[in-house]
Amino acid sequence: MKFNIIMKKRNSALILLIAVLTVFTSCEKELNDSEKPVIVLSSPVEDGEIRPGSAIHFEVTLSDNKALASYKVNIHGAFDGHGHSSSASTRVSEYAQPFERTWLESDFIALGEEPIAGKRSVTIHHHLMQVPDSIGGRPVKEGHYHLTLYCTDAEGQESFLTREIVIAYDAGR
Repeated sequence: MKFNIIMKKRNSALILLIAVLTVFTSCEKELNDSEKPVIVLSSPVEDGEIRPGSAIHFEVTLSDNKALASYKVNIHGAFDGHGHSSSASTRVSEYAQPFERTWLESDFIALGEEPIAGKRSVTIHHHLMQVPDSIGGRPVKEGHYHLTLYCTDAEGQESFLTREIVIAYDAGR
């Protein structure tokens, strides 16, 4: 009889432990963020032209269902001829230097921008990204470039958006 009472108590304790673990496990799953951040880039526009020596007009809205963490912007050459059209001509010789740069959010913060960490939605508008007119004494190569914007949320999930831009000496004339 004592054996049955001990077994019943043990089974009850085991059932209670399983129930508690199930509750905590299901709560943990609900707390995890499974949605990536959303990027809405207003400027620069697709195939927008930027003149070497000028700033890029940058406007974007970043949002997340829980909390944003950080963002960065990368520009690099897209000289593989993948079919985008533009009126830009390549007047600069092979001597020209392709432009490539990555700006971290910390670079923008150092220039006076507010951090996005912890916010659910933020609109960023600035002219802080400069395209130089020369690199190492060589003119910047005209042509198609990719501007890629990365955004990470507080859970470490990353979204990105790529826009093709054109660097041209006759842009805006």
